[in-house]
Amino acid sequence: MRVEPDAERAAGDEEHLDGLVAGCLTAAGCAEESWRRQDLRYPGLHAAAHRLQRKRGKPSDPAEREQDSRLVRGVVTRARSSAERAWATAATAGWAVDLAPPAEDHLTASVRRALRQIPERTDRAGTGPAAEVGDWSAEQRAVFADCRRVLEQAWPSMLAELGVTLRQIALLNGEGIDGFTDFTVHGTAFVHHRRLTDDHESGLPGPVRLAEALVHEGTHNRCNSAAAGTPYLRPSDADVLLHTPLRADPRPLTGLFQQVVVLARLVLLYRRLPDGPTVRARHAVLLDQGRDGAVSLRRHADALTPAGGELLRQAEAVLAGGAAV
Repeated sequence: MRVEPDAERAAGDEEHLDGLVAGCLTAAGCAEESWRRQDLRYPGLHAAAHRLQRKRGKPSDPAEREQDSRLVRGVVTRARSSAERAWATAATAGWAVDLAPPAEDHLTASVRRALRQIPERTDRAGTGPAAEVGDWSAEQRAVFADCRRVLEQAWPSMLAELGVTLRQIALLNGEGIDGFTDFTVHGTAFVHHRRLTDDHESGLPGPVRLAEALVHEGTHNRCNSAAAGTPYLRPSDADVLLHTPLRADPRPLTGLFQQVVVLARLVLLYRRLPDGPTVRARHAVLLDQGRDGAVSLRRHADALTPAGGELLRQAEAVLAGGAAV
């Protein structure tokens, strides 16, 4: 992986993950003819593979293995419905990605996990219902189409990489989560519906704010797929907790690493957008956050693998004012 997007490398890393998912399914006794290769990109099948992997090594009887096979066949059916929705989105917005409906079980479970991980804060009490996956309105789909045009005009190579990496975009309602990524449902970007609106103190329009959110969450997905084949942190250091630019609660070192890469890419996004006071202001905020994160990460450079060190160097070059090299 590089800070500059690369759809071809992204496709190679996704193919590697396809093999890992297929291996989990076959090891659990699920017949290979149960799915097609393109089904393996569906985030629900990633969730099923994680579930089956957790059971690996435990004794199971034929009835349980048949139950697992039925589970996979059911998820494959949903994968094909997701693909149909993605092609419908392509017909109207020019991007074949599933704007996911609320009824996807793997997405609901992911949001519940994310909510459980949020540190308790008394100032959040009584602010409204907890976050949940919502449906996409016609107006929100129009904002998505405008967002795709923003990316196509400003950064086509990023749009191409996102087209490889993202399979579903889940819209969040409620409180507690602005957006997140979950490797258990790899290929999903969770984005709060407020990110699609113009009504924000930054003054940025909804399509630009959504573009930022998709580059942000898409980069987390990209880091995860790349790290599955080429680790960026040494295993003994991965769980060190640190304060990071984008989170109030301490995060593992891997969280800081990914934040630095995300911020470097967001800086590049705002350098490519049409100039204006709101774009310059947002660029300045992201640049400050990225530089703070890179300084913190540089203090832990010994915890990085050679690949991780190279990616940090590229991010630092961007944040120093130059281009990624």
